[in-house]
Amino acid sequence: MTTASLSQIIGTAVIDVGFRSTLLSNPESALAQFSLDAHELRDIASIRASTIEQFAEQLIKWMNEHEVEWA
Repeated sequence: MTTASLSQIIGTAVIDVGFRSTLLSNPESALAQFSLDAHELRDIASIRASTIEQFAEQLIKWMNEHEVEWA
């Protein structure tokens, strides 16, 4: 996975209030529309945050831990 894919998740959450709400309350459902493998989906869906800023911080931490390709 590249940062472009993950950036698309954050970008969608920033501009689409419905997606953002679902991402924060039911991440598995929100992430289903993205091309994530089972491991990525499990890990990213496990992020618990009350704001998109908190979600993005945790996603960046996950990316760094998993050496996601910064494109």
